[in-house]
Amino acid sequence: MASSSLSRLRDVARGTGAGPSPTDGARVEAPAPGGVRELTYAPVDEEGLPLDPRLARPDGGIGDLSGARLDTTAHGPCVVVEHLYEPDHHHGRLRVEACGAVCLDDTLDLLAGRELRPRQPRLGAAPTRLVYFDLETTGLSGGAGMLAFLAGVGEWTPAGFRTTQFLLPSFAAERALLHALNAYLGDDAVLVTYNGRTFDVPVMELRGEMQRVPQVVCDVPHLDMLHAARRLWRMSEEGDRSCKLTHLEESVLGVGRVGDVGGFEIPARFFQFVRGGSAQVLEPVLMHNRLDLLSLAALTAHAQQLVRDGRDTPPSGATAFGLGALYERGGWIDPAIACFRAAAADHWQTRDLRRAAARSLARLLRRQRRFAEAAEAWQQVLQLGGRPQVLREAREALAIHHEHRGGQLEEARRHAEAGAAQAIGRGEREDFTRRLARLERKLARATPVAPLWNE
Repeated sequence: MASSSLSRLRDVARGTGAGPSPTDGARVEAPAPGGVRELTYAPVDEEGLPLDPRLARPDGGIGDLSGARLDTTAHGPCVVVEHLYEPDHHHGRLRVEACGAVCLDDTLDLLAGRELRPRQPRLGAAPTRLVYFDLETTGLSGGAGMLAFLAGVGEWTPAGFRTTQFLLPSFAAERALLHALNAYLGDDAVLVTYNGRTFDVPVMELRGEMQRVPQVVCDVPHLDMLHAARRLWRMSEEGDRSCKLTHLEESVLGVGRVGDVGGFEIPARFFQFVRGGSAQVLEPVLMHNRLDLLSLAALTAHAQQLVRDGRDTPPSGATAFGLGALYERGGWIDPAIACFRAAAADHWQTRDLRRAAARSLARLLRRQRRFAEAAEAWQQVLQLGGRPQVLREAREALAIHHEHRGGQLEEARRHAEAGAAQAIGRGEREDFTRRLARLERKLARATPVAPLWNE
């Protein structure tokens, strides 16, 4: 969502911009905490009637929803659904108890790509809880009309992995949901999401601004596992070059969902429910959200274990390459070099992956000024072949090394000539031409001149 759009909507919510159109809903005055009266907007149908028939029912219309309860808060009703996965429950190849092994240490910072500290630290608050977070919304396009009707959170407890889902019983109950979620998270949570940095958190920020309920999820430390997953599994056959959570849970965790509701069905099911339909239509949506949370927790546990183990013993193949990329980004140089070497030397992997690993290894070693080792890695890149631009990069690097560090001018000229033959574009050709001319001059000065007569 564009920041300018969010800024305009924030101005509207704060009363500094143009207000909503009268056609957006029926304007009503609602008492706010502290005796302050403010305007709220309740959606209406074509006949101008409020779309909140469930609020007139004692159970909020969730009597037929398994495990649900209606919490009445100071800000209205909110449906809460809790579910517990026992520690010995298997989720693919992992037991649920593995989720409890995830801890806040430097390996989790490495996965996050930053130190997990609050953006706005609160007095007396210290992050101690890992809370997994996932939304179900009425659409994916964003904007003021999109609602987060289900906010799911998961957390490891001594009894197992507990999911707590906050569900809207009607459009008018959004403020209650936002307050309930804030109360659950508190000040000591570390948020773990999958693509939450670009979707879930901005959605909650917008809804919080619209309802004047700033959201805790926008300020707590945040690990978005999508970015770590891309580095770890994008190149692997396990990841099938797809980093969707449902794909990774199948290929990495061994989870197979049966009868899962499609993402495109989810908004329609909520609209059916909120217009008076049975709450049973939301059972598959709740299950889908719970499985997302459990898979996110299991994937985080698996990734953290890979990071821990890889420091001492690099894994094999594509996982080693992805782990090396994570280590390099976090400044863990020696483990990164070891992982890149392991991936480049794994003959069971594709040439593309081995070449990518050798290239990353060569670049990293060059930055560490380990030039002889870098030259060996560049030589491996040439042996594996590949795209012309990659081969030209290797040729140029080897020509520089042999000219300036190895003192092997003939070898440098050989690489420069090959690079010039593969050059594309005027700039590349001129660079190699200048290098060749300089090498010819150096070779001419180094070649002894034969005498014209015998002494």
